[in-house]
Amino acid sequence: MANLTTLERGAALADIVTVMDADGGVIVSDLLPETPRLQLIEDLATTFDKTVPGSKSGIEHWEGFHGANTRRFCGLAARSDAFVEHALLNPTLLAVADHYLLDHANGYWLNTGQIMAVGPGEPAQYLHRDETNWPEAIADGREITVSCMFALSDFTRSNGATVVIPETQNLPAAVIRGGNFDDEETAYASMPAGSGMIYSGRVIHGAGQNTTSSWRYGMHVSFVVGWLRPEEASPLVVDQKRAASLPERARQLLGWASYHSDGGGRTWLVDFEDASRLFD
Repeated sequence: MANLTTLERGAALADIVTVMDADGGVIVSDLLPETPRLQLIEDLATTFDKTVPGSKSGIEHWEGFHGANTRRFCGLAARSDAFVEHALLNPTLLAVADHYLLDHANGYWLNTGQIMAVGPGEPAQYLHRDETNWPEAIADGREITVSCMFALSDFTRSNGATVVIPETQNLPAAVIRGGNFDDEETAYASMPAGSGMIYSGRVIHGAGQNTTSSWRYGMHVSFVVGWLRPEEASPLVVDQKRAASLPERARQLLGWASYHSDGGGRTWLVDFEDASRLFD
């Protein structure tokens, strides 16, 4: 069985990148410290209790992917200051995103901030690459999305810790939805609460099977290059009043700013001006 490397909070970016380049993902301990982790859980508890497991899409493919006994919801920046300060603006995660995404774009924004709570008896999710969300954009040697799975509770192999196939970020560009690998190639992101697994959008992975009687509480935070549309329509949930109360960098990541390409193109404008001017 393969293993994922664990680094301590405060590890140098060069060390994080070295591991990610080799394996496609790295666990960072205490990436979400205890006090903000507990505050975030408190902030989101009501929404969690109201969220019905499973997908409401009516699309068989997505219902299987999301899981019949997995609770998912987004809009975390609208519900939790702790999410904004310690996850959306997490300096380690942003440094990794800068390293991988700014080679291929002039900026990036939040793809999704999402609770992923895997319930008792939930089968393993099929293996996939996150970049498969944008099949038209994937290409060899280009990273378009970077993600982190924060452990809000302990992740173990038995309760659904993320399954990762190290080194698969180096395979040729291809849409990957499903696949089988030998045990020797498979790693599990077993990690204590507060840890985070930062990983490439190209590495093959998926939620593991939960064979316990307890929930596995995770929070997925991912960024995507600014010239692509994200999964989550953040400005439809984080309204202008809420956005005005947040730091400028948070507003930009949530889509309350425009994108400027090297070639002079500008997108996501308001009356042909940068959307950030709404807050002047």
